[in-house]
Amino acid sequence: MKMANYKNPELTIHERITDLMARMTLEEKVGQVNQHLYGWKTYAKLDNTFELTDYLKDHVALGGGLGALYGLFRADPWSQVNEKNGVPAEDSWRLANKIQHYVITHSRLSIPVLFAEECPHGHQGLGSVSYPTNIGKGNSFNRALIEETSRNMAEELAMKGVHLALVSSLDLSRDPRWGRTEECYGEDPYLAAAFNHSIVKGFQQDLITDAQDFVHQTVGEINRQPSQIGVVLKHCIAQGDAIGGHNSGAVSIGERDFMELYYPLLKSTKNAVGVMAAYNDLDGVPCHSNHYLLETLLRKEIGYQGIVMADGTALDRLNSIYGSDELSAKNALFAGVDLSLWDQTYLSIVSGVEQNIIPMELLDKAVYRVLSIKFLLGLFENPYVEAPSQATLEKIKTYPLDNKKMALESITLLKNNGILPLKDEAKKIAVIGPNADAIYNQLGDYTAPQTEKMQQQTIFRELIKAFPTSSVEYALGCEIRNLANQESHIQAAVELAAKSDLIILVLGGSSARNFNMEFLSNGAVSSKGVNMDSGENVDLSSLALGGKQMDLFTELQTLNKPIVTVLIQGRPHDIETVCMNSDAVLTAWYPGQEGGSAIAALLTGEESPSGKLSLSYPRNSGQLPVYYYQRDIAMKEDYYDLKGSPLLPFGFGQTYTRFEYQKITVNNSNLTKNDLENGQHLHLTVSIKNTGSYDAKETILLFVKLAGGSVIQRKKILRGFEKYYFKKGEAQDIDFYLSYEDLCYYDADQRFKLAESFTILMDCLQEPFSFHSSTN
Repeated sequence: MKMANYKNPELTIHERITDLMARMTLEEKVGQVNQHLYGWKTYAKLDNTFELTDYLKDHVALGGGLGALYGLFRADPWSQVNEKNGVPAEDSWRLANKIQHYVITHSRLSIPVLFAEECPHGHQGLGSVSYPTNIGKGNSFNRALIEETSRNMAEELAMKGVHLALVSSLDLSRDPRWGRTEECYGEDPYLAAAFNHSIVKGFQQDLITDAQDFVHQTVGEINRQPSQIGVVLKHCIAQGDAIGGHNSGAVSIGERDFMELYYPLLKSTKNAVGVMAAYNDLDGVPCHSNHYLLETLLRKEIGYQGIVMADGTALDRLNSIYGSDELSAKNALFAGVDLSLWDQTYLSIVSGVEQNIIPMELLDKAVYRVLSIKFLLGLFENPYVEAPSQATLEKIKTYPLDNKKMALESITLLKNNGILPLKDEAKKIAVIGPNADAIYNQLGDYTAPQTEKMQQQTIFRELIKAFPTSSVEYALGCEIRNLANQESHIQAAVELAAKSDLIILVLGGSSARNFNMEFLSNGAVSSKGVNMDSGENVDLSSLALGGKQMDLFTELQTLNKPIVTVLIQGRPHDIETVCMNSDAVLTAWYPGQEGGSAIAALLTGEESPSGKLSLSYPRNSGQLPVYYYQRDIAMKEDYYDLKGSPLLPFGFGQTYTRFEYQKITVNNSNLTKNDLENGQHLHLTVSIKNTGSYDAKETILLFVKLAGGSVIQRKKILRGFEKYYFKKGEAQDIDFYLSYEDLCYYDADQRFKLAESFTILMDCLQEPFSFHSSTN
């Protein structure tokens, strides 16, 4: 019998998909665009074995297979999965193969399923490595480390049989009242776009390139390796711009802001396997039904080749606009949403096609894209994952080392009056605060249950190790938000501090969920946790530290003891008083599993701080927004009752040494507009010297201030960053290259144009640059 063309590996992916789709029924096509199931409900753990549930089997029968399965290994309070009923990391591959086998053997055409998992700061599964959240990673300004840790995550997921990693990377922190600020790399689109390239490279390597459309290659030519995992970047787009910082709120931004800030972010997704649409609207049009966003800009202009995945139950929200599931499905398919997530809407596609509401060509387009990813990942030839080798298991044991590197570079020193680094001099150290001995408070939202061993890696316990000759004792002080019955905790902390030589105070917020909370159908928290004040659906009206934390700080301050404050937080809280009255302040954000060890290493001087703020740190919520790249318009910056400037600017961060920026050199100052338009770059060199007494890393930030055109230009905008290690006394010359796009703005006629002149800004240095008049 002749082999069906879709099974022939010698044919291109396009030829195979064309043949396969010609054989598929309407129901089978609809099955491929649905990701309807909650993965953790598809199995039941019985002793050391797993049984597949009717919940899975019935849905496979409904669509003749599965498009994708989300969250098979997800473990958290929403899924109610823990170490007792969940899938251990070492057994994940077995369950993945079991479900894959069932789907293939119960699909008439033997179509495999895609396994998708959350990976915002590490896999949200049992036994996984939990890295710092994005708000901290942004402070690292380290592309190489982002790529390295992304590669680690990919290898860990590949070992388990996962195909798609859902990674938060497209949101900007424009209003830190938003609960998901912790998922943003900061406020800057250039930084986020640069990190996107590193993420895609780390997870996928060269799976998709600019060279050609992958569907016109064969699976053999692509030659995907088992450790190459498709990454789905989320959320598309502008979710962090919601009015008032409300989760899933309305977004009101102009075309110019969109094109200058978010269009570059869209471009950075070009070679990703997937993007996830965002809950918000853009000027009243939901992202999930925005044809201009997903088809015109993303696919046609940018050349994006991957799939667009819906966010959880987001398609069902379209019903309030279109009035029926069928019309909602039609508009989402027309917009370019290929794969659903938990909603009812895409289950109605069969009905919509039969009623002539949904044109078959819209469905076919989405099915084609979903199947293209399955072929790209080689699932028709190699649908199963092999048992992890001993070498792989040993390599994964080294990932905590990279995790600690990321934690170290994510932590930013905001103040130091000379008290740091601390010495172990047989002192009495009081470690106080709600985040000092609470591992889950270090980890952020989207976190799996931790092992007993991991739960011991708190800041307090790591400080005991770091100061072996000192007496290190702990007191809670107060809870994060709870106002009831806190006086006894404060009193106990004051008594401990009074007999101590030094106070290390660990304050902030928490995204830690618990198993008694209630959740919406998309996993967002619906019940207010008394001590959870950050995370999805947990927005704040005030950035003030919660509960009795400031009362605790005031009481400790009256003791006149040295205070080193460490902030564990998912957003910038109001800390002006804390900074004024502490001897040193570090923000560690949510530093991950190795955060306690990293904080201890920085406090003792084993490592020198190198983090820099990836957002402008506000004084309080009353002055928002304060992001640094606002228009340079003539206005009174200060309020009657509050300064308009942020407490700390974007890029701020201290270290234990001193760096002197000596000069900027423009190496090709005769460059013209024509040269830039033809692909040449402006070459700059900055000379920097470590004039202090510590070896340390320095992040070099390059900004430009553009001039010209018919619009008000921005005060400045980031256009380059590098991170280098300097030994004490060492000087280095660091090169930067600015492209045509780096020096463009969006003019009043809705076109990108090259600036007439600009100024290069770098630390305390600046260098004006104008193009030759003959080429203007």
